[in-house]
Amino acid sequence: QRPVTDKDVTLLVADAGQSSVFDMVDALGKRNGQLALRELRRLIDQGENPVGLLAMIVRQFRLLILVKEMQGRGAPPDQIAKTLGVHPFVAKKIGEQARAFRDMEQLELIYRRLLDIDVEIKTGQTPDVLALDLLVAGLAG
Repeated sequence: QRPVTDKDVTLLVADAGQSSVFDMVDALGKRNGQLALRELRRLIDQGENPVGLLAMIVRQFRLLILVKEMQGRGAPPDQIAKTLGVHPFVAKKIGEQARAFRDMEQLELIYRRLLDIDVEIKTGQTPDVLALDLLVAGLAG
């Protein structure tokens, strides 16, 4: 053992304030708008690329659509994990999140909106940070 140094404290405090993309998409999947927006703002403040964040949101909703479809066919969780190529714990979390959306149509509408926002950002129609703020607020509501 050794005494705690200023550097140790700085490292711990810095990590505590860090947001992860996974926290944000998890909050979106759970439809927790306040947390999702807070995590989004932290990520942007930490210098994350807004287009990269959008890509992660698109990925999450693609997975939600796939899981919702497999759940509708009665696929067991282990088969869902194998099909998605993710750890069973991840598949279970996504499965729980998929149930928060009333039906496949709702997820498909969201996915189409995500693709529209991608085009809006890449063509300069909407500033990237504003587009993400509006998107996250709308998705979580």
